[in-house]
Amino acid sequence: MKKRGLLAAVAAVLLLLSGCSMAEIDELYSLPQPSQEYLQLQKLIDAEIADGSEYSAPTAGSLRQSVQLTDLDGDGTDEALAFLRNKDQQAEVCIYRKTGGSYILADTITGEGTAVGRVEYADLNGDGFSEIIISWEASSEMRILKAYSIKVWTTSVLLTESCIDFQIADLNGDGRADILALSLEQSGGKVDMYSLDSRNEVAQKIAKLSFSLKTADRFRIADIDNGVPAVFVEGQYSTENSSCLLTDIFVFSGGELKNITLNSDTGDSATKRTFAVYSTDVDGNGTLDVPSAQKLPFEPGGAPDYYIFDWYSYDSSGNKTLCASTYHCYTDGWYFTLPDGWKDKLLIRRENTLSGEHAVVFSKRGSGGKITDLLTIYTLTDENRTDRAKMGGRFILLSSETVIYAAEINSDQGEPGDAEKQDIVSRFHLIYSEWNTGDL
Repeated sequence: MKKRGLLAAVAAVLLLLSGCSMAEIDELYSLPQPSQEYLQLQKLIDAEIADGSEYSAPTAGSLRQSVQLTDLDGDGTDEALAFLRNKDQQAEVCIYRKTGGSYILADTITGEGTAVGRVEYADLNGDGFSEIIISWEASSEMRILKAYSIKVWTTSVLLTESCIDFQIADLNGDGRADILALSLEQSGGKVDMYSLDSRNEVAQKIAKLSFSLKTADRFRIADIDNGVPAVFVEGQYSTENSSCLLTDIFVFSGGELKNITLNSDTGDSATKRTFAVYSTDVDGNGTLDVPSAQKLPFEPGGAPDYYIFDWYSYDSSGNKTLCASTYHCYTDGWYFTLPDGWKDKLLIRRENTLSGEHAVVFSKRGSGGKITDLLTIYTLTDENRTDRAKMGGRFILLSSETVIYAAEINSDQGEPGDAEKQDIVSRFHLIYSEWNTGDL
């Protein structure tokens, strides 16, 4: 008790010497308070709610907040946009701008459906003001795309089209954003490119999707070789036996929008594949790569359903270059980038002879049919996984709280060196579920 009292006395003296009161100390531990500007904006939105509206956030894209802040007029101060559904069940967007330190309602956009699909903000005509581009959900299969100008704080419509989704990118390199709209129709799908000039006149370019494409699962903007921006559309096409996947890639070249993967004779993309794996930046160089599945021969007694994926990058003329070959083990959640020279004679088998230990063995068939093991990758999940990861010539590839991935280089040349082990570690990757704003 004496010690506690002494500490309290010392604390009191320190407070007096510093000039701080207990009230000021309490303020240091209080929760952050919202700013007056925020409270005043919230009061304006609450008035809409009280009148029968409710929050209704966009359902697609990366901007899905019910209230969004963005600088529309380029003055360095954010405007606020509230996404609501009014009492008549119409989707609407209330735009608030700041003047004199307070927010005021500048205008309200009422949509042609019950919800907002995607919203983007981009300067389409080069005047320094960002337009508001919205797709209104008119039905489950169609959206109404509209681009709004709010240059004088009164909205006007610059463009109206129907589509299933849209993206924004400067595809033609003129420094202004273009709108890329995706449509799927019974007569054939297409991508429309809309560009606005300084007089708000719209130029339209059109390119066809593959004739066989029935669904669009991915629709996104990504770079191809040499940093050229491109539109990627991926989806299903049907065969007699199964549903398969293809990729269409569009670039702006020679003043036109072109599908660089389209075979003019067949009307379909040359990227057709029988395995549902989507394009990704597999080698980490910033460009999107397209996979092609190659079925491997199988070892006697092994399952005949192992595939190697060859990944190709494309240039703006549609020429493709092999950039990597991988094996994806979806059962254990990892993939491995194959060293040069492995693919041509590669065999793969799976061994699950021990509880808590799954092994995938890479081997090759040599002269006379002799099979030589090259590498084994282990997935270890039992409580003794740490000890198992150190058995024999094994070394750890990746470790977590519940699983250890280890490898063993099968070599008759003696113990592999650190450089050889590190090369294997660098080729091993986990398969992550893709979070993609280009998903439809």
